[in-house]
Amino acid sequence: MSGPGLAYTGSMNRVERALGVAAELADGERRAERAASARRAVAIGDPQAHAHKLFAVLDHHGLLGDDGWLRDDVELVSIGDHFDFGTRAQGTTDAARVDGPRFLRWLCAHPPSQTTVLIGNHDTARVMELASASDVRFDAAALLAGELVALKETAPHEAQARLRDEYMVAYPELPTLGLVHRDFSAFTEAQRALVQHELLDGRLRLAASARAADGVDVLLTHAGVTARELALLGLPDERDPRALAAALGAQLTAAVDDVRARWRAGAAAALSLAPLHVPGATTADGLGALPEGGGMLYHRPSDPDRPGADRSWEREVTRPRRYHPRTLPAGLAQVAGHTGHPKCVAELVRWRDPAMEETLSGRRTLRVAGDRISYDLGVHAAGPTDAVLYMIDPSFHRATDPAAIELFELAPGSIT
Repeated sequence: MSGPGLAYTGSMNRVERALGVAAELADGERRAERAASARRAVAIGDPQAHAHKLFAVLDHHGLLGDDGWLRDDVELVSIGDHFDFGTRAQGTTDAARVDGPRFLRWLCAHPPSQTTVLIGNHDTARVMELASASDVRFDAAALLAGELVALKETAPHEAQARLRDEYMVAYPELPTLGLVHRDFSAFTEAQRALVQHELLDGRLRLAASARAADGVDVLLTHAGVTARELALLGLPDERDPRALAAALGAQLTAAVDDVRARWRAGAAAALSLAPLHVPGATTADGLGALPEGGGMLYHRPSDPDRPGADRSWEREVTRPRRYHPRTLPAGLAQVAGHTGHPKCVAELVRWRDPAMEETLSGRRTLRVAGDRISYDLGVHAAGPTDAVLYMIDPSFHRATDPAAIELFELAPGSIT
């Protein structure tokens, strides 16, 4: 037996047991604190895939116990983005609507000393862009969005007019067409309730710190931080991952506190992490378009001079979607997800090996050393004054073999 799109020859008992455990968990259900000391610590990239595939990967790496939970001596960091591996265009939203929440519940049910669960833009979208969306209205909007996205190919002016006169009039609370039709198309109200619950309980975090296997202290966030975020935090010269994780954590705590009473009362209220992270707008800009979100949980490194780059969209000051690698803070080592290798092959073209292929890889190194920028497969050491970003999104949804998925090793007991 194997899961969707997955060739697997490991222990199906552990995988099936984990699936059973995850299926039976309720929002907020918790497991007792473990007694064993950590023997292994890892970070996993964006877990946007069938739950069966995710558990098979964990089992392949020796992280699952016979009881369907993580082994008691394992610590795990999830780098964020637990929803939306399926889209309406692919006809795969039904599985995504179920498997994303199940895996997130399973992660959060472990004690905080064992799992550190970071938030990504797909997680925050449930309580930002989609903070007031209902299932009925979202589904209706998604049908219209799909029609308009297709119309763009044959009649772009008509599509733009209908966007303005139909979609934006009927669904002013929802974000841009692409987000509704593609990126967030597996949304449900139940997912929003789950994210709210885990944020209120403090189980979802904006950042963490740890020590990598080579002894270097690292900051872990969904998409990395640049000089922009450090300036917004009032810490332009800070390079201590613990201090930065604490400062980012304080930002999230304050944001949750602002909406805590309304969420507990069942009222609609959008979480705000602005200006660090800005959600996609639900109102038109001056050009009659719905701006997409940008900032800390959306941005990714890219070459501003690559073919096809659109600086006006990618580097808009208040909601940047891309950043130049030179804006990574020198002297800081980071671990982030959000961006798979295929996108980096295209967007970091000047700084990669010309022969580099679009293969799956969960461990890649973007390094800025003086005047030199390099993007390479694998984990490579950096100098103390270098800026280094270890990128660990392995494109889970594309993998067919758990052995192809690489995990990022951390020093046991070092995650804070």
